[in-house]
Amino acid sequence: MEDQLPHAVVASDMEMGVSSTNGGMSTTMAVRDADEKRLNELGYKQEYRRLMTPFQQWAYTFSYTAPLGFITGYYGFMYSYGGPVTIIWGYIATTFGTLCMAFGMSEIISAFPTLGSVYYWVAQLVPKKHKAWLSWFVGWVYLFGSFCGTALNEYLLAQLLATCILLGTGGAQANGYTLTAAQICGVTAALFILHFFISIVNTRWLGLLSTIGAWFQIISIVVICITMLAISPKYQSAKFVFTHFVKAPGNGISSGLLVVLLGLPYAQSILTGFEVGSHVVEEVKTAAMAGPRAMIRSVYVTASTEFVLLLVLTFCIQNPDNVLGITTMTGGGDASAGSQIFYDAFHAKFGHGSGGAITFTLFACISLFFGNITNVTLTARMAYAMARDAALPCHYWLVTLTPKDRIPINATIVTVIGSFICTLPSLGSNVAFTAITAMSTITAYGPYFVILACRHIFDNRFKPGPFSLGKWGIWIGGWGALWGAVMSILFCIPPVYPVTGSTFNYASVSMSGAILVGVIYWFTTARYNYKGPKRTIELATDSDDNDMVKPNSNKIGIGSPPTLPVSQIPKSENHLDLKGSNGIASSPPTLPVSQIRNVENHLDLKGSHGIASNEKTFSEAR
Repeated sequence: MEDQLPHAVVASDMEMGVSSTNGGMSTTMAVRDADEKRLNELGYKQEYRRLMTPFQQWAYTFSYTAPLGFITGYYGFMYSYGGPVTIIWGYIATTFGTLCMAFGMSEIISAFPTLGSVYYWVAQLVPKKHKAWLSWFVGWVYLFGSFCGTALNEYLLAQLLATCILLGTGGAQANGYTLTAAQICGVTAALFILHFFISIVNTRWLGLLSTIGAWFQIISIVVICITMLAISPKYQSAKFVFTHFVKAPGNGISSGLLVVLLGLPYAQSILTGFEVGSHVVEEVKTAAMAGPRAMIRSVYVTASTEFVLLLVLTFCIQNPDNVLGITTMTGGGDASAGSQIFYDAFHAKFGHGSGGAITFTLFACISLFFGNITNVTLTARMAYAMARDAALPCHYWLVTLTPKDRIPINATIVTVIGSFICTLPSLGSNVAFTAITAMSTITAYGPYFVILACRHIFDNRFKPGPFSLGKWGIWIGGWGALWGAVMSILFCIPPVYPVTGSTFNYASVSMSGAILVGVIYWFTTARYNYKGPKRTIELATDSDDNDMVKPNSNKIGIGSPPTLPVSQIPKSENHLDLKGSNGIASSPPTLPVSQIRNVENHLDLKGSHGIASNEKTFSEAR
């Protein structure tokens, strides 16, 4: 047989038959590789092109974390709530907790390497009776948080650009130009439009941009660290860096413990997003191993680079009073503290600091710019994944892909518009916008907790993929789940006392509102459309028991091997014409899948004109 057929040889156990439903007509295909095979087992046909390498997937995740951009923007908040104690020791604690979450969730992405991430994972981990409602609510909360996170990143970038403009026009102490809230919102809108057009390019270019962004993140941090250490006339002592405590000046907090607890979420927020590589897992090769590796690597590489940068910035503080001071060139405040440290170091060395501070702040802006490319892209992928499962309004419209590059164009449009709407509260109230930004982290760590909790509560349902923690999984994942729950609670604590309408932390109110809207939509619409992740193909062994799909299973079914209807195999330029005997065929001839190896060129197996009382095998067709 193999000698006779140069283009088709006996199949290995890595191939299987899958049936795709399109407009009511069943089509059959041969699985091309292990990635597509596993995706088919999970119930989805290959929509995206797997053009992204494992390194590019990691780069995509690392670029999203934007270490330089977030540390420059958040340093003042961490310094205000605990000073160097929170910045150094709090960051070490959050790194440990985040690594536990990443290791625990890496097992899950290895077992289920498909789009949808958090809500799909929950659906696979829980029993059938909880699948629909729990996975839908997890997905709803996470998607809402992704909109808020995208809004936060774009708005933070606009604020850093406003700082550059202020310094470039003379600074706060020399009547420099200060952008109004409306102008910052306008800059944010322009940035969203730019990121929209970047996010709809093909996967190959997105992978390249992610790689460039990842290298920029690393190189810019190295340049800044070396430069700051070289130009700083003096360094703070080790005692200051590791033990100095700042007790939230002006915030009315008397408890040191409460100050630290309020500072930890800011340290945690710059480590959020380690799972974003899962949103492009259907576009990467060797997904079951590349996904977990990208997730874990993103945490320890991000944590390492950020920790080094935090150490350098803290050692290079020239005047601690200027970090949060209001009579400074950056105008003071938590958001400009990072730029102020740059300014003070250059000013102490050269007598003027605007040029150096603007340059390094622009580095932070570029860092965030690359991160926001990833942010818009992943949020659109998440919206597409849920729409594909009929979990969102207008899901038929949201699943539209561009013909050539298979990009979810409509989901990207909704992502950009919805995220921009989340920035609008900044026009009237910084407190309201602060609540929305806190939501971006709460709505990430809440689902993390649910996923890891389900993984261990229903441990007997989980079948590990190629990446497994073995007996350590329960301990590492358990601590990760606990850490996620604690972080979600801490983000809801009021940061200023006494608590009034203007100082209240509205994160809990925003979260409650999102859940309430979700409850209404679920009971009025979603529960009728969404029954859990929706298969776009059916395997020959699919049944209605809804049991979890086991990874790495080579069994196709019980009894006779599945067969391919010969008349439904697509034609290509290179094909075999397998003609049967003469006569009338009572049914289309079929081809046992176990005898076909996936080949680059499809076979055109023409049916016989003879009488076929039984299924027609490959050898009979010959």
